Amino acid sequence: MNINEEFELRTKKNNLFKISNMIVEDKKMLEILKIATKISKVDTTVLILGETGVGKEGVAKYIHYNSKRKDKPFITINCGAIPENLIESELFGYEGGAFTGANKEGRTGLFEVASGGTIFLDEVGEFSLDVQVKLLRVLQEQRIERIGSNKSVSIDVRVLAATNRNLEELIKKKLFREDLYYRLSVLPINIPPLRDRKDDILPLVEYFTEDINKKYNFNCSFTDEALECLYSYEWKGNVRELKNIIERSIVISDKCLIKKENLPNHISRITSEHEVIFSINNFAIKGYRLKDITQRMECEVIEDALDRYGNIKMAAKALGIDPSTLIRKRNRVANK
Repeated sequence: MNINEEFELRTKKNNLFKISNMIVEDKKMLEILKIATKISKVDTTVLILGETGVGKEGVAKYIHYNSKRKDKPFITINCGAIPENLIESELFGYEGGAFTGANKEGRTGLFEVASGGTIFLDEVGEFSLDVQVKLLRVLQEQRIERIGSNKSVSIDVRVLAATNRNLEELIKKKLFREDLYYRLSVLPINIPPLRDRKDDILPLVEYFTEDINKKYNFNCSFTDEALECLYSYEWKGNVRELKNIIERSIVISDKCLIKKENLPNHISRITSEHEVIFSINNFAIKGYRLKDITQRMECEVIEDALDRYGNIKMAAKALGIDPSTLIRKRNRVANK
């Protein structure tokens, strides 16, 4: 990478941080940042995919505020948070007296409010089939029709959508329209989970630590051993979970230096690659056979799963084995 490319990339990263407080260092996320920059220059519909807490809304904001619509509204709608009986009136508005309890002067829908700008449909997979039909019409015709009206209104809105659900599976189950899926996913962006972008973890820890220290006037930091645990953990709740754990660890700590044992049990028990190698070597030095070593390592993994999930059924499910197999493997080593 030459100097100009480095400067351009640093500018994009700084821009992303200013817009959405997102920090990216991992190569996978840097590629997504480049794609999002290109996409922001056109008006095409974008579907942002990824687990809860990976930063889908942050990427949507970045696309909007780097587009020609940046000075116009950016409206976020949590599709799963609006009651079913209110979704249409929220999105498309209604005429006065359109239904019982309606404002006599009517109401402007969010699509009209966002006209000229961008509307971000978060968790679009939660929409009912009826609403999906009307959304498809909006995307095709750029027109909406208020409830209680027989006139359509022209709008100029760019639609960005996001979901943590598998829309292709929903299509197979007849829960999501295939034609809407293809209309939304003209330009799909798939944001990887935090466990698959390891190079983002420690920079995020550093940022959240600094931010929380400033917020509460603390001066806390994490030991290398604690950082290794945070790095090795899977973070099923992604960036949101990481931030919560950092804040919790700092707030409840009695000391400024946060050690491995100060982390929540399900994280502090994470075994690093170096610890695994040490454990295997330790077993070998003591004269255990390979079969015994394998069984004992299995037992350690099982005990960790039981501590993390609290019961045999959930632990077995997480490990991909039957509860009876878990019990048998656990008892086999315990009885030796």
